[in-house]
Order: sequence, then structure tokens, then C-alpha cells
Amino acid sequence: MLDLGGFVKRHRQEQGMTQQQLADKAGVGLNFVYQLEKNKPTVQLDLTQNVLLALGFEFSVQPASAVPGWMNDLEERPKRELPW
Repeated sequence: MLDLGGFVKRHRQEQGMTQQQLADKAGVGLNFVYQLEKNKPTVQLDLTQNVLLALGFEFSVQPASAVPGWMNDLEERPKRELPW
């Protein structure tokens, strides 16, 4: 499974940007970049897309069956109880 936060952090650092510089370039707040890099599960998809675009990347969606081992990833994910 993709570690999106690690991906963003690695590419931000490779491009020599601080979190604040990336936030400014993407039009998001510093706290958003921080939370994204920490893989906070409630980050907004539209703002995440802005951050990826600022780093020169974009989302791509494909059928899960096209990803080797995708079912194993789902089975190995820790189960979280919903708050309701």
C-alpha cells in the first residue's frame, strides 16, 4: 500500500522545499502539509491533489486487481472501529 505521506515528504525534500514552501506553492496551509506527511487519515483529497500537483505529480486510479498483492494489503490492514 502506498505511503502517501512518505512519498510527499521524500519528493518535497528532494526538491529542496520546506513544508511552508510546499504549502505556499500548493495553496494549502502548513498544518495540512504536516498532517499529510504524517498520513493523517482525514486529509482532504482535493487539497492532497494540489500538493501532488505542486510537486509535479498527479493521482492515477486503476482497478485494484491490476496491483499485484492488492488483496493481501487489504487483509493485513489493521481494523479500526468507527466512532459511531
